[in-house]
Amino acid sequence: MSDTKDLILELEQFTSWVLSLQTIEERLFFKPIKEGKWSPAEIITHITFWDRYIVDEMLPAMNQNAKIESVEFEVINSRASKHAMSGISKKQIIDNQIIARNNVISLLREKTDEEFFAKFTLNGEEIDPYSGYPHTMYNYFAGFAWHDNHHKKQIEVFLNENSITLLK
Repeated sequence: MSDTKDLILELEQFTSWVLSLQTIEERLFFKPIKEGKWSPAEIITHITFWDRYIVDEMLPAMNQNAKIESVEFEVINSRASKHAMSGISKKQIIDNQIIARNNVISLLREKTDEEFFAKFTLNGEEIDPYSGYPHTMYNYFAGFAWHDNHHKKQIEVFLNENSITLLK
């Protein structure tokens, strides 16, 4: 990704892919991708819950020299998994993800380059241990774009194993 516009576009394109999941059967949508793993429903809900957390908690705090503490991953992940398997429909899960991601995109479009590259401390660390770069809004969302693609690939492998091809 070369700039903030490319990053926002990549995050936005995830919604088109999520919409394509409408074509798969409910049974498959709620089936674990592997034994001991989440279903596509849980994966998409997990991303939705993180998008909401980012909008409510992280984005407002991402300022130059801010000291930010993030929630433990498992807190959000377990809530998302339970919600996905609570009886909510595939349509609701997909619609909720589109709304949550559009909220992220809308807020990011309002940010300046200065805001995107303001350095902050996250959980006591100035450098992101995964990327090796300083914590900035840009790097944080680049990590989430990677995270989206990681889960997208997992779901696509699962669908291919079940002889399902998503409409492009």
